[in-house]
Amino acid sequence: MKRVWLIGLTLMGAAQAAEAVTVTLEQATQMALQADPRIEEQRANVAAAQALIQKVAGEGGVRASVNLYAGLAPKASNGIYTNGTNTCAAGPGCTLRSDGMSLNDGITVSTGIMASIIQPLYTFGKLENYRTAAEYNKKFKTEEVALAKGQTWLTVRRAYYGYLTARDTRQFLLGVRQQLADTEAPLTKKAEEGKVPMRDVYALQSGLGQLDRYIAEAQGVEAVALDGLKTIIGVPIKDELTVADAHIEPVALPSGNLQQFAQQALDDRPEMKMAQNGLAALRAYVAARKADYYPDLYAGILLAGQYTPGRQRIDNPYLYDPFNMGLATPVIGLKWDFNPGVLRANVSDAEAQLQGAVAKAQLAQVGIPYQVSEAYHGAESLKQQIAALDKARAASRRWMISSFLDFQAGLVDGGVLALSVTGNTQTQVDYLRAINDYNMKVAELKLATGDYPQ
Repeated sequence: MKRVWLIGLTLMGAAQAAEAVTVTLEQATQMALQADPRIEEQRANVAAAQALIQKVAGEGGVRASVNLYAGLAPKASNGIYTNGTNTCAAGPGCTLRSDGMSLNDGITVSTGIMASIIQPLYTFGKLENYRTAAEYNKKFKTEEVALAKGQTWLTVRRAYYGYLTARDTRQFLLGVRQQLADTEAPLTKKAEEGKVPMRDVYALQSGLGQLDRYIAEAQGVEAVALDGLKTIIGVPIKDELTVADAHIEPVALPSGNLQQFAQQALDDRPEMKMAQNGLAALRAYVAARKADYYPDLYAGILLAGQYTPGRQRIDNPYLYDPFNMGLATPVIGLKWDFNPGVLRANVSDAEAQLQGAVAKAQLAQVGIPYQVSEAYHGAESLKQQIAALDKARAASRRWMISSFLDFQAGLVDGGVLALSVTGNTQTQVDYLRAINDYNMKVAELKLATGDYPQ
């Protein structure tokens, strides 16, 4: 009984997994914004930029350095005077020994420690400018996240609209083919009986072949677009996916004129914010590089100590034995890390990067309004094309139906019918493609003006 119960649960889970996921365009967009690894990559860059800010802040904090070591040192005994003592009385032997480099007493292990605790006091602008550059760099990376979201937002629409267009095209072509296919057998029979010429049969078969070719093309585009949509929203390709829209329809064109759209783009586009933040970051970076020519003022504590067994300790303020000593003192000082050639190269590199960023900002000022203009005029043109094709497809459909009826009545030959079918098919396909292109131009206009989830 338990085994049957487990099998039942397994079958129920499989059935649920096999259910098709249905998404609207907005749902697909939200799923893509959560699933696209390109966005996660940019978010990781923002986290790295935040870590850089913390690193710069840490450079201005307390620094501690500790070095423990062990080495070899000569042993020493029998005093510092030639008389074998550490005291000097008047008389022979009251002279300092001069055998400091000898190893007569042997060698021993010496251990020591050197440590420092330093607090930077003034860096002539290094820390302040590096911190400013790091903060603007984070803002720059944050706008790259918005930029990646925009590309994902546009990709979803390209796949979604492309799938609807291909599906509507295939369904339309299948309907036309069905009408013609229903006529093929009766027409062939009439031709065999000599009632109609065989050219009408050949014309009909030629039209069917062309329709099959366009149907296959539409099926391929439909499958590719659907798999692309699955990929971008994070649905496995093997899973079923359907879209909520029954047909592709023209979307609403945003209200406003070209001048308003261009100004909106200059205000809201991530690229403009990136240019501003990038310029600010590089200006601070150049200033920081120039400040590298100056020293750092610091205060702190220095500690040192060493112990060497086998050497007598001398407690005399005028005599210093580095192998047996202890030291702790507060200090204040200036520290340079000065390499003129490297410093000049660093400044030149920073200035070159700044010049490049200025050029990109200037290009954005010119290029972004052009992108807006291109998308705006393209959308307006396609909107008019849709209106014209809508009228044309109604007329071409009536043309095909009347030609079909006349063909069945024997009033026209197959060539006339084929011509009307071709005209209707081309007009309908052009109409669907125009809607797809128009919807994408509207999406490009919104992307160009920054009118998308950032």
